[in-house]
Amino acid sequence: MDITVTTRAYYLSPAYLLIIVVSVGFIYQLIRNQEYKNTLLSSTIIGIIITLLLVPLDNLMYFFFHMGKFVALVILGGFLAVGFKKLRIMNETENFYAFLEDESEGHRKWWSSESPRSQAIAICSASLLGIVLIISTVCLLNPAESSVLLGLNFDPSNGFVNAGYTDNGEMIVFVANNTTQCILNGSSEVNATVRISSSDLGIYNQEIPLDTRNRFIYKLEIPKNVSIIKITLNATKSGKKNRSIKFFIKKQ
Repeated sequence: MDITVTTRAYYLSPAYLLIIVVSVGFIYQLIRNQEYKNTLLSSTIIGIIITLLLVPLDNLMYFFFHMGKFVALVILGGFLAVGFKKLRIMNETENFYAFLEDESEGHRKWWSSESPRSQAIAICSASLLGIVLIISTVCLLNPAESSVLLGLNFDPSNGFVNAGYTDNGEMIVFVANNTTQCILNGSSEVNATVRISSSDLGIYNQEIPLDTRNRFIYKLEIPKNVSIIKITLNATKSGKKNRSIKFFIKKQ
């Protein structure tokens, strides 16, 4: 019976990250502010703080791009929070166009003639539309990066007995006590590079060639005086995240 090891990777989608940022602005401004114009300064500060926490400073253009995006998202979240309050406070009569850039007096008259409920619904709808457009644009420009495929089989015919896990949750594969050689076989994908490392065996980033079916075979020589060895397999491919499998081979 073959023992097969596969690895899975989960990444936070850009859409979820942006929703979280909007939620931060929404919750903060829901507690604090009653007017749209009062959300601008605090939302800008929150957006800058989020950028400093999440974005490295090694690329300034990348940093400022995310700063502008996060500030805009927190502001939108704040507008949603204040709009939500307006829907619940129907007797409130505030002048909403103080912070808006109206193109004509006619627009001002139309906006001020609307009820607080209609104004709040309009603001919420515009904010939601802006959030959808930003999320869609970011997801198109920054698609979730997948990881390169890497699989590994421990076939008993190649010297392996069984497998388990250490106390630290690391995989351990057993071989017979008199074993001095075993064979690793696995698979990756087209144009991937697979490398093996083991300080116990004096192997450092040695490349393992793939055949036409993207499979590989590697023969391990196990010294007689070594009872346990640690091995790391890495798969890399341009445009994808690296994938690695770490495990122990132990004599029993």
